[in-house]
Amino acid sequence: MTTEPKAVVPTETPSPLSGPEKLERAMTGFQAYEQGRYTDARDVFLDLVERDPTEGYYRTALGAISLAMDDLDSALEHLDAALRLNSQDTAALVNRGEVHLRLGNIMTGARDFALAVAMDPENKDPLTERARLLAAAALQSAEEAQLVDAEGSEEG
Repeated sequence: MTTEPKAVVPTETPSPLSGPEKLERAMTGFQAYEQGRYTDARDVFLDLVERDPTEGYYRTALGAISLAMDDLDSALEHLDAALRLNSQDTAALVNRGEVHLRLGNIMTGARDFALAVAMDPENKDPLTERARLLAAAALQSAEEAQLVDAEGSEEG
């Protein structure tokens, strides 16, 4: 029997942050996002998600960042997670709708936009206006696709 020391496996869990510290980091991440520094913003929000997986805003932010980086699969994953945490998150709905549009899931995207619009009947949230515009574009795309299909069927 040998008495060699066993390898120590680091079990680093991030130390808890206070509410103000989380807010400060989230603001730093948001500023990085606004400045187009998406990798920096993603790193901030990934750390925040690890520290507090119950806060939907961090997932919404990661979804928006992934969308801006054209990582649509990751965006969808984060936005779905955000909506599981808060089904009333209009930012997550509008961004997920846009992801679906880019993936060609026009009707699914339109459904997300309709949900966002329904949550703001007085049109107070700027995101709702974006949802209205994207919903109109989605419906127009769907109608155009139906016309092309109908013309193709008549020719065939």
